[in-house]
Amino acid sequence: MSTDAARPAEILRVEGLKKSFPVRRGFLQRTTGHVRAVDGASLALGRGKTLGLVGESGCGKSTLARMILKLLPSDGGRILFDGSDISDWPEARMKPLRRRIQIVFQDPYGSLNPRMSVGQILAEGLRTVGVRERRAASRETERLLGLVGLSARAVERYPHEFSGGQRQRIGIARALSVGPALVICDEPVSALDVSIQAQIINLLKDLQDRLGLSYLFITHDLNVVGYLCHRVAVMYRGRIVEEADAEELFANPLHPYTHTLLAAVPDIDTPRAPAPQGAPADLPEERAAPAEGCRFHPRCPQGETRCRSYDEQWVRVGEDHRVRCWKAPVWDGGGGGKKPVET
Repeated sequence: MSTDAARPAEILRVEGLKKSFPVRRGFLQRTTGHVRAVDGASLALGRGKTLGLVGESGCGKSTLARMILKLLPSDGGRILFDGSDISDWPEARMKPLRRRIQIVFQDPYGSLNPRMSVGQILAEGLRTVGVRERRAASRETERLLGLVGLSARAVERYPHEFSGGQRQRIGIARALSVGPALVICDEPVSALDVSIQAQIINLLKDLQDRLGLSYLFITHDLNVVGYLCHRVAVMYRGRIVEEADAEELFANPLHPYTHTLLAAVPDIDTPRAPAPQGAPADLPEERAAPAEGCRFHPRCPQGETRCRSYDEQWVRVGEDHRVRCWKAPVWDGGGGGKKPVET
């Protein structure tokens, strides 16, 4: 069997990942409770594909990304990368694997060392993969800059001499310097002007086609998701509430929270069927997830009494579309009978 045939089709799988942070109050900073930042999140990313992770600010997207990178310890669940369960790997074992999982940060300036030139920034990554000879490092640096659309003359310049879009290109080049298979993009265009956002998105798409990269793309901009992502996972209060192929999700959103996100996207060209009214903002007393039932029900415009006790099981609506809402139609798989709800 060839090496390619033996490799799993999914480069990343997350199963039931959890993370809570203590809430401390008073002069002695005693723990009075916990915030469930990530609460049983599960997702899968195909090799060479882009999975969009969307949701409002504070829903746990970036926390989930940092747990995948093992920058934050998890409280439970599993992380499988390229078929290996890395959930309990110590730092010594993770260190060589970090070459294969890289991140592009939201802030293209704060993520770069202002005291290092572009050449020095890229040389750090090259040294970790064994490129130490000066001439070879210079050639590889020039190649990386060319990949992201920058001139070779940039090697002597410092981050403050570049625009925001150029700095993000440097951040992408740094991530590519170690030859990753998976790149986590944590809102990489949200700090950029709209015209520059399009350039960076097109660059990421081109790099994926040329290098076979897989992306976990974290954003709250659904226009970007519709253009770049193959599949979309919608996150609310630390849990994935809907997951489907991008085209299917935009054409047939099922969870009321997904409707709310889509209703907030400006679109003057394509008439859209009337959607449920947008959910009101969280009141201070509602910021903690409900102890029972659907965690969206305090804000849901379609909420009913049953929602207060619903345990948010997955309902499969199509072969590749699932949602945590009991109101969704249950897919029968073409066999004529109802398919049991998944746990």
